[in-house]
Amino acid sequence: MKEKELAGKFEQALTDFRFNGKPLPGIATPENIAALVAQLIESEHRIRYVSRIAERPISPRRLDPKDELFDPLRAAIAHMRAGNEDEGFWLVFLFVHFGKDLKYGYGLLRAIYGAFEDQFTWTWEKYSQKPSDFSLWFHDRLPQMERVRAKLKFGNHRKYESINQTEQVFESYLSWVGPDCSHAAMLGRVTAEVGDDPKRLFDHLFGSMYADVFRFGRTGAFDYLTMLGKTGLARIEAPSAYMAKATGPARGVRLLFGGDPTYNIPARNLDGLAIELGGALEVGMQIIEDALCNWQKSPGKFIAFRG
Repeated sequence: MKEKELAGKFEQALTDFRFNGKPLPGIATPENIAALVAQLIESEHRIRYVSRIAERPISPRRLDPKDELFDPLRAAIAHMRAGNEDEGFWLVFLFVHFGKDLKYGYGLLRAIYGAFEDQFTWTWEKYSQKPSDFSLWFHDRLPQMERVRAKLKFGNHRKYESINQTEQVFESYLSWVGPDCSHAAMLGRVTAEVGDDPKRLFDHLFGSMYADVFRFGRTGAFDYLTMLGKTGLARIEAPSAYMAKATGPARGVRLLFGGDPTYNIPARNLDGLAIELGGALEVGMQIIEDALCNWQKSPGKFIAFRG
């Protein structure tokens, strides 16, 4: 569907939507509905971007963290194609944890994954087999990395994280994957427990990751699992946006349905409204979560929030 047609579809669905028998108060002005439609399209583009790169050839330079062309998502897809799915999962995890700084790109991710100035890479195999080696290396190199810290930044979604907690984050992720260090085995255990329905799998994985992976929280767990689905590493789909645990997206729901980001909608009802809206717009929960989060920051004017 072309962008103009998609915009028309979204606008019509939002205009027709009723909450308590009335139009949505958050989009009562032309400026607000235009900004929300633009955010929905922006979110759709981000999801299609991953699908597109998954269909294209990938240069070997994209896999090398020492190369400025390194791209963790392309690298994850390339490793998956080559049968090394564990490395694919690991790279998606690193992508979500460190993010991409608007000015310095993947500088921080490259510094850690690419072992800074040393001539090796902290692959999943190398890290998971001897996490103690990583700890020794990390504490040895941290003072050097701190000296160029201005160029080693987390992405916007992870801006409150600290490089000093990297070791704890990695160790908690390794424990979450399991003692055999195999993502396939971990997914196999979960499937045996809850079945192979993509939404039930996602929900179980979200709950365990939210509880067990240090500093990931709702946003980190949601972003990681949705990216696994988009890259094809796991057949999972978000059943909801987990709004009760959200901040920005929850404010977006309250603004849209109540006309005010502090409007009193019980937390237990937020997910139901988001799911109903997703059904009306015919989009998945990731688009709803992302678009509402960004829209509530600037409801009357579209601003592309990235990083």
